[in-house]
Amino acid sequence: MQEPPGPIDEKLLDQISGSLIGLALGDALGAHVEFRPHEYLLANPVKDLEGGGTWGLKKGQVLSLHRILQ
Repeated sequence: MQEPPGPIDEKLLDQISGSLIGLALGDALGAHVEFRPHEYLLANPVKDLEGGGTWGLKKGQVLSLHRILQ
């Protein structure tokens, strides 16, 4: 990897980092209800991050979006 050609704008770097962290958190939290119809979510509200869900995750397991898209 090469060094950047000039100084790095710290504000821009913070925004990029925040965006990536937000993406990872949203993906992890949304995996449990992904593709579920609204009626299902009303009848089965999420109260805790338990196992199961759309992808059959184990309790505490995080979905890796890039693995699904491969």
